[in-house]
Amino acid sequence: MSMIERIRNRRDANRRARAIEHALRSANSPAVRQELLAIAQRHLG
Repeated sequence: MSMIERIRNRRDANRRARAIEHALRSANSPAVRQELLAIAQRHLG
């Protein structure tokens, strides 16, 4: 894996993490938060 690919992957991971955090902050019910966490876990590993 090249240095450029590593930087790109890290940037994409940071972007996804920020999007998940934003969605969790704006979720207005515990059920929505649980669903977002389940989706995030599926995508992260």
